[in-house]
Parts: sequence; C-alpha cells; structure tokens
Amino acid sequence: MKNYAVIDGHCDTAVELYRKKEGLLDNNRFISLRRAEKLPGFIQFFAFCVVWMKEEPDKQAVFDRARRNLCAEIERNADRIRLCRNAADAKSVLQNGSCGAFLSIEGAEAIGCDPGRLEKAYEDGVRMIALTWNEANALSGSCMTGEGLSAQGREFARRAQKLGIVLDVSHLSERGFWDLCDIAEKPFVASHSNSAAVCPNVRNLTDEQFKAICDLGGTTGLNLYGEFLTENTATYEDVYRHLDHLLSISGGGHVALGGDLDGCSILPTGFTGVDNYNDTAWYLQGKGLDGDTMSALYNGSLMEVLETCIM
Repeated sequence: MKNYAVIDGHCDTAVELYRKKEGLLDNNRFISLRRAEKLPGFIQFFAFCVVWMKEEPDKQAVFDRARRNLCAEIERNADRIRLCRNAADAKSVLQNGSCGAFLSIEGAEAIGCDPGRLEKAYEDGVRMIALTWNEANALSGSCMTGEGLSAQGREFARRAQKLGIVLDVSHLSERGFWDLCDIAEKPFVASHSNSAAVCPNVRNLTDEQFKAICDLGGTTGLNLYGEFLTENTATYEDVYRHLDHLLSISGGGHVALGGDLDGCSILPTGFTGVDNYNDTAWYLQGKGLDGDTMSALYNGSLMEVLETCIM
C-alpha cells in the first residue's frame, strides 16, 4: 500500500493553539508537526473561525491575534514548515516532502464582512475565505438560517476571487450557494462538506450542489466529523461511502480532503490524528481505488484549484 502527500482544506487547529496556548510542534490537538511529519508531505489550510467566541466581542482583533500567533509558530519552526502564498509554494513543499500552511478565514466577521479589508487580508497571507459560519451575517445567510447573498456579499465574493482568494461554501446557505454560482468567475470549494445523499445533515451538499462545484472546476473536501458521515458510530467505511458516491457523480478530480480536525471531537474509529491519513489511504486502496484517484483525492484536486485561483 502506498502513502500519499496530503493537502487538507480545513482545520481549526490555529484557533485552538491560540486559545490553549499550545505550540505547533507538539500539542494535544489532532494536528501537530510531529504527527504531520509521518506523512510524505503535508499542506494544511488553517482556518480562523472567531464568530463563535462570544467572550471576544472584537472579532477582528481576536482574528489578528490568532493569525499572528500561528505565523509566529511557523517562524519558530521554519526548518519544518513554511507559509504558502501560491501554488508554486505548495508544489515546492510537496516535492521536498515537507510541511506547508495556508491561511483561511471561516466567517467573514473576522475582517468585519468588509470588502475593503480583503486586500489587507490577502497581504497577510489569507488565501481562502468562507463568507459565513453557522450564523447569518452582512454577506449572506448560513446553512442554518437560509438567506441568500446580499449586495455586499456579492461585492465581497467578486473582489475575493479577483484578488486570488478561494471562496469556501461549506457553511453557506443553499440560496447563497446558488447566488454565488451565478456570479462566480473562478472555481470555489466546499472545504469540509460531505454528501447529503449519504448522510442528510444540513452541512452536507446535495448532489446538485456537488455537480455545480464540479462544473466550475472546484472541489469538495471530505469531512471526518462523525455526525456528517453517519447517524451511527463513524468508521473508515463511512468515509468510503461518501467518497464512492461523490466519485460516481464526478468521475474523480473533484474530491479532496477537508478533515475539520480540531473543529470536531467525533472522528472515525481509529482516526486519532492527521498522521492517520496514512491508514485512511491504505483502507481506500484496499477498496480498489487506483493511484490516479488517490492522488487526486489526497492532493491533486486541491492543487488544481490553487493553480487556477491563487496567483
């Protein structure tokens, strides 16, 4: 069985490191550099979700502190990980079998839902943004509330794509999703969402939504959170069921990894950290997935989005 280099589209580790005052090298999270170095190459989109932190009224300030904290951790471990800003950086990381980090925002409250703040976010290294988390904001309704994109949300989405920031629809309302399809000029992703046909959770994608993502050249990251995989105890077989269904629609090339690690506590039995992506690969190969499908899933499909969207 072969191990594959990983590009994972979503984790919540950065905010947890900031909150728990832990380091990136060794910690009590699902993602650490010690764990990641067991993979044959690893790139993580570190998402900053600050909407739910009710004890922090100034969302922009706490985002900036958490971002600076992660960047300091990356600098502290510069011999092990680098901050990636484009596809070329990502390719270099994987070619060297090392670790890389992209910065991501989950819930645009982190920059005040302000289209005028996108340039600064881009300069600071942000390369992916989800307009909403689970709450509605000035840009759109969420998967929990239902409203579509506002005029401000449309402007925000257009400016983000023009800058080279990938849009993430994992928490967006279905109305907002279709509104975005109408104006999208580049591919977008659902960084950590599964198939609603396999597990009917509001956070999962309908087949029609997944087809639209494929048609635009985007990708969907398999979420390892148990409640998004099955109504029972989650196993690697449930991960395979979601993947198999999505592949039956897309034929491959539009499914990625988006584990939601450190943003959830219920994971498939046996999955205890990012290093277990090796075990997942062995399981999926045992189910008959070929090398091209595995390469696309583990790094290729997200790399294609990076090459198209991130300058």
